[in-house]
Amino acid sequence: MYEQYLSMPSVPAGAILKRILQKESLSQKEIAEKLEIYPQRINELIRGKRKFTPELSSRLEKGLGISTSGYFYLIQTNHDNYCHQETLERKHTPDLSKINKALFWETPSLNRINRQKNADWVIQRIFEYGNQQEIEEIIRYYSREKVSEILNAIPKTDTRKMKDRNENRRIFGV
Repeated sequence: MYEQYLSMPSVPAGAILKRILQKESLSQKEIAEKLEIYPQRINELIRGKRKFTPELSSRLEKGLGISTSGYFYLIQTNHDNYCHQETLERKHTPDLSKINKALFWETPSLNRINRQKNADWVIQRIFEYGNQQEIEEIIRYYSREKVSEILNAIPKTDTRKMKDRNENRRIFGV
């Protein structure tokens, strides 16, 4: 019935529990009484102050009529893995003090750019509009090979700023 939430790792298990309670028109107090646990525990789960245990997940599944074994525990594990991967991706960053924020004017913060998922865009932007310091930092961060691979993949029909891009490739040997 609520299997769609299993494929949403960016959403915490507590937020999903809150949504399910809303859909079922159950209050935190009602589900706590039904499961014979303290209402504060439900509130702590929803707020992310307490982790789901396999035992607590099982009790909630029975109380809410969810047939997937370990439902909330699985959601929590998926979310924890998602958060861990996001943290790892964000730790490996270029020296942002060497990159002018104006190059990425359409983003609210350089820190919010997922540099792995948007590598093509970042590299192309830097090679079209960047200065020496910015280009050197991007080459250091991504590696000369990756930068070359991405720049080679830009379609020849993309002629906008091609002259600048190619000149920078020549200067920096990429």
